[in-house]
Amino acid sequence: MALTIILIILFILCVLLLLPVRAKASFGDGKWAVAVYYAFIRVFHKESEEKPEPEIPPKPEDFPEGEKPPLPKPEPEPESMPESEPKPPKPKPQADAVPKPETVAAKPESEPEPESAEPVDPEQLADTVETPEIKPKKKKRKKRKEKPAADSDAPETEPEPEKKPRGIRGFIERVKPHSLSDVLGLAEDGFAALTPALKFLTRHIHFRHIKLYLAIGTDDPANTATLYGKICAAAYNLLGAMQCWFDVQADEFRILADFYHNKITFRGSLELRISPMAAIILVLILGGKFLWRTICRFRREDKEAKRREKESAPLPQA
Repeated sequence: MALTIILIILFILCVLLLLPVRAKASFGDGKWAVAVYYAFIRVFHKESEEKPEPEIPPKPEDFPEGEKPPLPKPEPEPESMPESEPKPPKPKPQADAVPKPETVAAKPESEPEPESAEPVDPEQLADTVETPEIKPKKKKRKKRKEKPAADSDAPETEPEPEKKPRGIRGFIERVKPHSLSDVLGLAEDGFAALTPALKFLTRHIHFRHIKLYLAIGTDDPANTATLYGKICAAAYNLLGAMQCWFDVQADEFRILADFYHNKITFRGSLELRISPMAAIILVLILGGKFLWRTICRFRREDKEAKRREKESAPLPQA
C-alpha cells in the first residue's frame, strides 16, 4: 500500500515538472504586454497603461457651410449666499470694568526672630565628628613570565603547523578567491561548465508563434529601398541562425517597403516554452561540471605543491 502511494506521488510530480512554462510577449502600436503561464494558469501579467487622448475641439473648417461652431458653454456663476441676519454690534469694553493694579502691596507680617543660641566652639565640633580613615590604594603588580634561560638543556619546541579544516567547510574556504589567480581559475571552471549546459538548453527551449510585421517608409524612396534591404538581410539571417540552434516555429514573418508613407510600423509577438524539469537538469549539469572542474584543479595544485616541497628539501647528510 505504501509503495503504491509513493509511486502515485512520483507520477504526479513528474507530470507537474513536465508541463511547460510559457512566456508570451507582444508589442504593437506603441503598446506592450508580458504574461507567464504554467499549464493553463496565468502566473504573471503586465501591460502598458493606456494614455487618455487629449480632447481637441473641432476646427471651424470642419463644419459645413452656413453652420457656425457652437459657442463655449458659460461657466456657472457661484450661487448667491443667502442674506444673513445682521449681527448685533459687539459691546465695547467699559473703562470702569478694567481692573486697576494695586498701588501699594500689603507687607507681610514680620516673622518672629529665632532666639539667640549659645555660641559653639569649632574645636569642640571637630572632636565630635569622626573623620573616616583613608586607606592607601595598593598597586597591582604585573606578574612577569619567567623566560627560559639560554643555557638550559631543554630542547626547543617547534611551532605546530596550522590545521586546515576538512570536509565541506574546508572546500568552501578554499573555493573563496584570495588572489587574482584564484579568480581566474574560478572563471575558467565556470566557462568550461557552460558548454554542456548550453548544449542541453538549446535542445529543450522552444520558440512558438513568432509573428513579425514591419513596414518601412521614409521621405525618400531611395533611402526606403536601402533601409529595406539592410533590415531584410539582418532579420532573415537572424531567423536562420535561431532555427539552427533552437526549435523555432514562425507563423508570420513579413517585412515590407512602404513608399507612400513616411513612417515605420512594427508589430510582433513571441512565445517561449521550457519545462521545469529541463530547468532543474540544466542547473544540475552546470553545478556538477563546475564542481568537478574545481576539484580536479585543486588536486593538480596539491600535487605541484608536494613536488616543489620535495625538490626544495635539503639532501640527507651521509
